[in-house]
Amino acid sequence: MTGKRVTSMDVARLAGVSRSVVSAVINGTQGIGVSRAKREAVLKAMRELNYHVDAGARAMKTGRSYCVAAFGDTSNALFLQLLEGLQQACLRQGYHVLLVGRGDGMTGWEELISLYFQRRVDGIISLDYLGFEDPDWAAQVREHKVPYVSVEGYAGAEDIYSVMADYYGSVRTAMEYLEQSGVRGAAYLQMEDRRWPENWAETARRDAYEHFCAERGWTPRVEKVDKLEPEHVQAILEYDLANGQPAVYLSNWMDGALEMYRAAARLDLKVGREVKVMSADNTYRVSDQLVPRLSVMAVPYKEMGERAVDLILEQIEGGGAEAVAVADAGTGAEAEAGAEAGAEARAEAESGAGAGETARPVRKHWLAAGLLPGSSV
Repeated sequence: MTGKRVTSMDVARLAGVSRSVVSAVINGTQGIGVSRAKREAVLKAMRELNYHVDAGARAMKTGRSYCVAAFGDTSNALFLQLLEGLQQACLRQGYHVLLVGRGDGMTGWEELISLYFQRRVDGIISLDYLGFEDPDWAAQVREHKVPYVSVEGYAGAEDIYSVMADYYGSVRTAMEYLEQSGVRGAAYLQMEDRRWPENWAETARRDAYEHFCAERGWTPRVEKVDKLEPEHVQAILEYDLANGQPAVYLSNWMDGALEMYRAAARLDLKVGREVKVMSADNTYRVSDQLVPRLSVMAVPYKEMGERAVDLILEQIEGGGAEAVAVADAGTGAEAEAGAEAGAEARAEAESGAGAGETARPVRKHWLAAGLLPGSSV
């Protein structure tokens, strides 16, 4: 194709589709259904032919920028994992990701809404801290009908799209794994930041532990440690050893498990033998680098990013209000996690609307954590 301008017809020929399908992929043409296989074939042909869309002309024709804003703290390791999923999902759909760092106060949010009004982005995805709800931002989303998805935030706001991890289910899976490994009566090591009130996710994790123990007839034991005073982890271990308690621990955070490794090393104890430990999260992705390898539950931030893109596109394309979305509910996540609003929204949608009515979309999506077994238990 050297010296010749590549056209959409060239792309259609190489992809083995009609020109209208190429146009539908490029412009998001309504009324023309395009399968994932055909979409990927068109995008592959565009790359091979080095075909470039005139973004300005396309925006004028479609009213879209084909760009999604990703908003979060760039120093947060979890945000980087989320971005991995966002980027891959957007690439598959012919979208780009615009990274917007979180500023002080409303600065970042004001920049986001400005980008949307300028049509520089078609939707916004943010990684928020657990329990986050900003009524001013939510009001702008509602007023201007901004396509928006919060990852980990707005658990109690029924009309805001959210993607969250099933923290209750993750601890139940961890306890089942410990039980299958021959462990009975593990203590729950709850790391916390006492400068902030406990959020719903930590309540859900602890509830899952206590419920599991009650079902088995075990006596639950919750040890709370302020993350600013990690030396207390060693004090707990020393107390248990001195009093004949089993040195078996499930930590809510990776930080607690790492402190238990350090405490065991200082006391010349072997993790996996004299001390058994597991983490209900894998925030730092270092479990494979520990000796022995730490057993963890991996919160699926990459997959949460991919799901967030799906939900954004539902809103952009106008399909989200007409069909019930399927949430990956784990083991009773909504009810046990304390996010009653999300549970009610799902129940109403799945029960179906009355005759002649349209079911409301499920706006709360819960994804299960994955078990990564190691040799620490």
